[in-house]
Amino acid sequence: MTTNEAILNNFYSRPQSKVYLDENLIKQFLENALSDYELELSDLEFDSTSGQFATMLNRSTINQLGALMYRYYLSRELDRVLKLTNIVGKDIGLTGMGDAKRTMQLRLTDLDKEIANRFNKMKTNSYYDE
Repeated sequence: MTTNEAILNNFYSRPQSKVYLDENLIKQFLENALSDYELELSDLEFDSTSGQFATMLNRSTINQLGALMYRYYLSRELDRVLKLTNIVGKDIGLTGMGDAKRTMQLRLTDLDKEIANRFNKMKTNSYYDE
């Protein structure tokens, strides 16, 4: 059986920043990733109390779940950057945030394409069935 640690390790390998993330927020990212995965492919039979899956997950599933979690993380970071760029006052000015916003938006768009492409590869096509 696979535990959620494999997915969390995959997720933690993605962000470059050393930002503290609340444990409950990480759990929510995992729940959101599971929801997206189950919507696209199949139920993974995850027991949230024990943190274990009923079966062994393959590497591509673990990687996909980690990427989905990272997408939620990036979306949250983009929202934070957008809020910061909207803070303009008489005494303060933020510079360089426009580039950060644009770069983060591009990364999020690229990640969405990567996730969609991986989902397509993971799906069983009907023309293979006999």
